[in-house]
Amino acid sequence: MMKQLTIIVENKAGALADVTEALGRGGVNIISISAQGFENTGIIRVLTTDVNTALNELSKAGYNAIINDIIVLKMIDRPGELYKVAKKLSREGINLRSVYIIGKENGKTVVAIDPEDYEKALKIIS
Repeated sequence: MMKQLTIIVENKAGALADVTEALGRGGVNIISISAQGFENTGIIRVLTTDVNTALNELSKAGYNAIINDIIVLKMIDRPGELYKVAKKLSREGINLRSVYIIGKENGKTVVAIDPEDYEKALKIIS
């Protein structure tokens, strides 16, 4: 289990720079970051081991962050593995807010999964 910070920003030049500046100023190390823009809105998702400092620095910079638990899954690094997990969750009616690759290590792909029903998804994946 890991905590994910989701920051909603205006989709404009410099938004990501501003958020990462606030985190850097506080000495927050980013494990993974994902940023997407949709028309006027941007969504930035951050994984860090220092959630409290991240929240504090973001708040000082005028940002609100949503915190939630995510599932960090290590899968065999080969085609079709993410499909198996996604299919298993979809059969049980679990909607995913976000999924992204954190990295790769020792022949495994490390994936962050943010399900709407965390407890149910965790039971299904385990």
